[in-house]
Amino acid sequence: MRYLTKSRFKQGLECPTKLFYTNKKDEYANTSNEDSFLQSLAEGGFQVGELAKFYFHDNPIEESITIESSGEEALIETKERLSQKGRVVIAEAAFKFNNLFVRIDILVKEDNQISIYEVKAKSWDVDEDSFFDKNKTKITSPWMPYVYDVAFQKYVVSNALKKEDIKAYLTLVDKSKTAELDGMNQFFMIDKTGDRTTVRVKEGLRRSHLGEVKLLINKNVNDECWKIEHDFPVPTDLGEGIMFTEFIQRCSYMYENDIKTQVHIGKKCKDCQFHNKNNPELKSGFNECWLSQTNLTERQLKEENLSMEIWGGGGGSRSFSGELIEKGIYLLKDINEEDVAPLSPSLKVYNGLSPLQRRMEQINRVKEGVSESYFDSEAFEEKSKEWVYPLHMIDFETSAVALPFFKGMKPYETIAFQFSHHTIDEDWNIKHENQYLCFEKNTFPNFNFVRALKEALSKDKGTIFRYHNHENTTLNKIREQLLASTESIPDKEELICFIEEITHDKGRNGGDRDMVDLFKLVTSYYYSPYAKGSNSIKVILPAIISESKFLQDKYGKLGVYGKGLEINSLNCIDHQWIKSGQIDPYKSLDPVFPEYDHDEVEKIKGLEELNDGGAALTAYNFLQYSNITDKQREKLQEALYKYCELDTMAMVMIIEAWREMIKA
Repeated sequence: MRYLTKSRFKQGLECPTKLFYTNKKDEYANTSNEDSFLQSLAEGGFQVGELAKFYFHDNPIEESITIESSGEEALIETKERLSQKGRVVIAEAAFKFNNLFVRIDILVKEDNQISIYEVKAKSWDVDEDSFFDKNKTKITSPWMPYVYDVAFQKYVVSNALKKEDIKAYLTLVDKSKTAELDGMNQFFMIDKTGDRTTVRVKEGLRRSHLGEVKLLINKNVNDECWKIEHDFPVPTDLGEGIMFTEFIQRCSYMYENDIKTQVHIGKKCKDCQFHNKNNPELKSGFNECWLSQTNLTERQLKEENLSMEIWGGGGGSRSFSGELIEKGIYLLKDINEEDVAPLSPSLKVYNGLSPLQRRMEQINRVKEGVSESYFDSEAFEEKSKEWVYPLHMIDFETSAVALPFFKGMKPYETIAFQFSHHTIDEDWNIKHENQYLCFEKNTFPNFNFVRALKEALSKDKGTIFRYHNHENTTLNKIREQLLASTESIPDKEELICFIEEITHDKGRNGGDRDMVDLFKLVTSYYYSPYAKGSNSIKVILPAIISESKFLQDKYGKLGVYGKGLEINSLNCIDHQWIKSGQIDPYKSLDPVFPEYDHDEVEKIKGLEELNDGGAALTAYNFLQYSNITDKQREKLQEALYKYCELDTMAMVMIIEAWREMIKA
């Protein structure tokens, strides 16, 4: 029997058609990275799950509260444990009702009362978060997947036990709490054996060893579950007014009988994991949906620019791709200006392209078959006259995990563990100038990180560049940490002044050397059809290389970049960034984790707090959460140095290409 589990239920909630494509890895392409090892390293989900057990039971490991068996055996074991008298705590309790099957993270039975807890590594802010909207007419969109997940589990358990008074909770990470201990991560070490990922809990660990402060909070969602089951129509493409029980029954029937129910395409298609772009051996669920609901052909889906590629910047909460699909506009070439224009006139004055103008550059290049990029060389040249040499390119790598590594830190507080720094002097000599990497366990890096950055950037008054907001945000968070610190920090004021000099923040104007955002220069002065609406540096770099003969000639040969060469590197011996048939420098580097493609790691779906995720934070967390050999450590360090170095070298290449375009 094909059981509708809680993961399949959530998939059906996203898009019921996915229930047909899922779990068919030999038939349909699936681009989602479901590797639990990488996922846990990125978001700390397994560690939070293990910590939760200690908040419900003093000795959960030695007393084996977790049901390790599966299938029918797990169901029998759950029933036996529930028959025991007194307080019973079960992790991974199993329940089945019809063809619905769930495993409960934590179940507590006291007397005749049963409570279920779904443990998530998602944070809860007591001042800002709410499950209901203001009028209690629906579950807020950020919390919908989580609350509906619990409601589904409660439905299955209630029906399996024929018991209506099941209490339901979400166990979340409490962002208001502060860790009492250093090295809590060392209590929960992650291991991977084959395809199986486990957390090895420190031998002899007890609840009393974890301090008085609980880093997790239990939020009762009984009211929300009741509303979902009785009052709120399910937000589903299956139809209007479908209530919760009917939705479950329809999803379970479709999945059990392998029935494909085609629902309306929409903005959700943009992130569909069943979109096959590279594997001719497998089917594309995305294509099947679009072919059945549009007038497009297989050739058009493969070769034409879809309207989903439209750049959405400056649109606020609007989904231009969703609006276009709803209008029946599926190709970029069919979009008119009024389709993507602001709903009301804007008084904002833009330095360079406005968001609408940028969208129209994207659309018109497709309409007119123009492959050349847009570049406002005059405006860029005028802007560049404000810069002071030498130019400094910097990039940070950071981590933010659910269980703080250090005493005094809150969940998801920023750890800045690496930076890279390239310079360009007045004669356009390029150099990999500095780098910093703290790769030690149980070492709080942030203040030393700023010290090293200050030393690197304070030798002159040259203009500093970043790409997007990450570096500015990170430094302001470290500033807050410095201000809040009660430790004796001799250079505290100097570090704060340095941060204020090169950043800006709400309520505080930018300092004299406030960093220039290269991302904003891209969105203001440059558009490449190659990038297809993306402005990620990992897309913009190959886009600009694809049309820059200067970059291709310079970096397409050996003897240019490396230690002691024309462009000195701190990590590379003699590196050829651009190779025949490969214009993406990121693909010229070995992956951080040899068993995973770099793109796989970069696409890990983490939490909102981890939107700067990827290989670097995964590697850093791997070091903190795992026991690794000296050789593994050395390989990770080497890979991280090179990737971070490329991030700042990418900024150099972009500016170099623009400089050559001006000359032309």
